[in-house]
Amino acid sequence: MKPRRVGIYVRISKDRKGKELGIQRQEKACRELCDRMGWGIHKVYPENDTSASTTSRKKRAVYAEMLRDARDGVIDGIVVYSIDRLTRRITELTNFLEEQKEHGFAFATTEGEDTSTANGRMILTIKGAVAQQETERMAERVNNSLLQRREQGKPHAGGPRVFGFEPGSTFQRVVPEEVELIRDGYRMLMDPELRATPGDVARAWNEHGAKSVGTQTVWTIQKVKRVYRSERVGGIVTHKGQDIGDSIYPHPLTREEWENVQAILDGRSKPAAQGAGKRKHLYSGFLKCGNCGSTMRVQWATIQGRTFRRTFCHSGQVGVNGEFGCGKVNRSFAWIEERLDEVVEAALRQRSPKPREAASEDLSGQIKVTEERIRGLRSRWKEGQLDDEDYFDSLQHLRNNLQSLRSREAASVVRASRTETDALTVWLDQSEQNLERRRAIAATVIKQVAVYSVGKGRRRPPELDSISITPVGADSDDPEG
Repeated sequence: MKPRRVGIYVRISKDRKGKELGIQRQEKACRELCDRMGWGIHKVYPENDTSASTTSRKKRAVYAEMLRDARDGVIDGIVVYSIDRLTRRITELTNFLEEQKEHGFAFATTEGEDTSTANGRMILTIKGAVAQQETERMAERVNNSLLQRREQGKPHAGGPRVFGFEPGSTFQRVVPEEVELIRDGYRMLMDPELRATPGDVARAWNEHGAKSVGTQTVWTIQKVKRVYRSERVGGIVTHKGQDIGDSIYPHPLTREEWENVQAILDGRSKPAAQGAGKRKHLYSGFLKCGNCGSTMRVQWATIQGRTFRRTFCHSGQVGVNGEFGCGKVNRSFAWIEERLDEVVEAALRQRSPKPREAASEDLSGQIKVTEERIRGLRSRWKEGQLDDEDYFDSLQHLRNNLQSLRSREAASVVRASRTETDALTVWLDQSEQNLERRRAIAATVIKQVAVYSVGKGRRRPPELDSISITPVGADSDDPEG
């Protein structure tokens, strides 16, 4: 029977101009083949600028969609221009042929391959192996060419711009003003009397008016470290992670200077403490500085022998406008936490609890009857009223039935428990293990909280309007105090 819902798969590896001329030519040839064979076309599956070679790590979403449609019966045939358009991997071709055999869809190429016979499948597999070999040989030639360029001192031209190099120069030209800042920072880091840190370098660059690459925001410690960690800054050429030699083009630091900086940065780095990345405070991330909008930090502090938690606007953290935080708001966290807890709890108490889901089926009776049948069967066998073969066959059948009933009962209990989850009960559990669940609940009530300064030396509790709460679902300019 001729297929009536054929899928046409067209693919081209590189389309630098994005005009899709290659896949258009393939589609035209495939349509002409379908017309000659009397096959009806259901859908075209185009995959432009997508490689199918053994070296490609990119997944082919359209190819996967086409196979899924073939399995589900959406299409009953596949047509491609040639086998190397379908795939260049012998394992993928083998899997495709297995899928065709299992699901019975038709397959044809404009080059006339026939998969209905063993001979045809063998020829197709040979062509697939040749296509894979061609791809691998091409990759070898490209790698050898790249290695030769690296050995000549020509670095890789791709990737984002690095501070110090001229945009679009493929790392062959530098920006003198940026190079001078990098060298000034190098001298600061290496001066034994200054004992400068990347933070000092960041402040110096910001005072100079320089902006970070890409985001065009102020410099931070991490951004400065990334500059000095870049091997391009030291003119070091690498290939597949291996040091090949020195670049023939200008670069901000010499190899020796770059290695000196690495020694400084390595010597000052400390491994992160175990669990350092975990949230330790319930409202971390919710609090915003009421003066500049930066996200406020929460941490333990000890002042004059008194240890307490505080939240503050960090003057070294980049804020919403790409500038550093103002550092003008510094508050005790306990009072703020208490007020926010009250808001969340009040909101949860107002919510109507979800009704218990009615049991879809009561299986307890069936389970009891099955258990009694098993006991009766065992009793009859012990008394010699049943042959071994009949007993074990019947026993296996009853046990399978009992297992199925118990699984259905367990699933019903799980469904019911999911509808009975009481958010308020979870919220009131203040154990450390429950912190993330409480944060998730808080996020359903509070969007963010603006925190304002209350001045120094205040003994009485802060005013309620010293924080502004924006509830979930409200506009940011319509907070409630």
